Amino acid sequence: MSAFVQQDPHQDPLRRPSRGLRHFLAALPENGSLQVLDLGGLSESNVSFLSALGCKIHALDLLALFDAFRSSLPGRGLGPGDAEAFIEEYLGFPPANFEAILVWDVLEYLDEEVLELAVSRLGQILRPSGSLLTFFHNQSRGELVTLNQYQIENDETLRLRPLRRRPLPHTFNNRSLERLFAGFSSVKFFLTRDSIREVIAIR
Repeated sequence: MSAFVQQDPHQDPLRRPSRGLRHFLAALPENGSLQVLDLGGLSESNVSFLSALGCKIHALDLLALFDAFRSSLPGRGLGPGDAEAFIEEYLGFPPANFEAILVWDVLEYLDEEVLELAVSRLGQILRPSGSLLTFFHNQSRGELVTLNQYQIENDETLRLRPLRRRPLPHTFNNRSLERLFAGFSSVKFFLTRDSIREVIAIR
């Protein structure tokens, strides 16, 4: 299911509305201490915002960890054993450990072997009915796009902190994303004018 998000062309380019974020936050349980995994690295604004909602945040920069892991391999491509080792080391959390996971645009930069294992593991470490928010650029494979850190400003606005430009290793459309998240109970898309597809996946 898709929805289109209109953006004001005069707005600050480093701030963007996010209906995906609004739906993600609305899906959080209202009681108890909530465990949230943020794969975009430590962000003080995200920690402050989510802590005020009763969340306990576990943050790690999965893409930086992947880049370091891949560069440490001795002159060969990433093999199945390497992909499994990476997932076990950095996503080896107990099953059903988190109520929600903020993935941002990390997944689209992972090698294919790691990508599929990562999505499967994220589904395992989410609790039943838990939600996952992730972003995918609409540009074609090989095009340069800006890698951002996404900082929560309010319940429907993100501030972007540009990190660097890098080529997209994959191209995704709604159908390929539905296949990627086939192990989840539902997937919803929000299309935006800045060429980003926001995805909410529910376990």
